Amino acid sequence: MVLLFELRFFGLWTLWWCCLVTGSTGCQMQYVGRSSVTTDLQSDVLLPCNFKSTLLGSNKTADIVAVWSQRTIPADNLLEISLQGGVMFWNNRDKRIKTFTKLSESGNFSILLRNVQQSDLGLYRCELHEGINCSIAYQEVQLGLAAVSEYQKTIIAGTSGGAAVLLLFTVCVCYTVTKRRLCMRQDSAQEGTRENPIYDSANYKMKDSRNTDEGQCDNPIYAEYSAMPDQHRESSVR
Repeated sequence: MVLLFELRFFGLWTLWWCCLVTGSTGCQMQYVGRSSVTTDLQSDVLLPCNFKSTLLGSNKTADIVAVWSQRTIPADNLLEISLQGGVMFWNNRDKRIKTFTKLSESGNFSILLRNVQQSDLGLYRCELHEGINCSIAYQEVQLGLAAVSEYQKTIIAGTSGGAAVLLLFTVCVCYTVTKRRLCMRQDSAQEGTRENPIYDSANYKMKDSRNTDEGQCDNPIYAEYSAMPDQHRESSVR
């Protein structure tokens, strides 16, 4: 009787141990790796997630899904993609997340994030599950802003320098033109004073009066009359 009880106990213990080992082996989470992706705001970006066929198994009808989440505090679960192509959203980011359901059967659970916002930046996780509470593997994607390359920095610096030189040249040209126009106006004002008709008329009158005086002095009759003696002048007058 005691021997039979011991055999039953040993059999149950062996069965429990086999189940424990099998279950722990099947649900042992494997870290696949991390990738970094950079993008610009207001643009579209692909978040990659690919698992090897060895993790998927040979049974294509198995209850295997990939769960996407953003590793904020607390974590933000986004969606679930099944091995058969089914999709269930928890947070589709205002319909900005696009899936590729036809590729999930081959282990590709990548998603496209459209119109990237500042809040979308950060660490994402794509976790492979089998059944309930059984995580097989996971991989992470770090999403950040695209850095400006050295070539782009050179272009930006050159453009800024060229704009500064052009601005300085424009200011110098405007100053020179303005100064030249001011000088021309002053010269025109002075020439207008010299060419004033009133001034010319007065000058002409002065010249005419001088010519008249000179004409009287040069008149031969007046000169002869002036040269006569006083008595002859009186007699001629009489």
